[in-house]
Amino acid sequence: MPRCTAQNRLRVFLACEAGAVSVDWVVLSAAVIGLGAFFVTQVSQGSASLANSVQSSLQGMLAQDPMDMVDPVPRYTIQRLDDAQVASWTATFAAQTDTQLLASVQTRHDQFMSHIAAQQWTQALQRIDYFHIIEEELTTRGLQRPEGMPTAHSLFNIYTDARA
Repeated sequence: MPRCTAQNRLRVFLACEAGAVSVDWVVLSAAVIGLGAFFVTQVSQGSASLANSVQSSLQGMLAQDPMDMVDPVPRYTIQRLDDAQVASWTATFAAQTDTQLLASVQTRHDQFMSHIAAQQWTQALQRIDYFHIIEEELTTRGLQRPEGMPTAHSLFNIYTDARA
């Protein structure tokens, strides 16, 4: 009978494959759990950012003047223009005379309708944005929108209906 020495026991232990499958499963499970934790972290950060955006939008709506709540006026928000473009177009319309500004209302309305007819959705939204900026300038100057011209919000409803 062979002698059981420390060297023999070590050689037998290293050659033994019993339990190797368990070790593989432990390593595989740890990797899956690690990846799951990583993705949960990434998704939660995006969700938190989205939740903050929604919260600030809702707070802006709730902070409206109580007088507006008696006769609520639908509000349009800029859809396609970035801040630099809004500033540029605001300056452009502010530099126009009253007559030019009132003519811009008709021009932007006609452009919007042609973009809707051609199903050019991005350009249509830009025209609504221009219309909204013109409306703000008209309000600043105390001018009324030309008779029969819709609001930016009404144009957005036309856009939404056309997309449906």
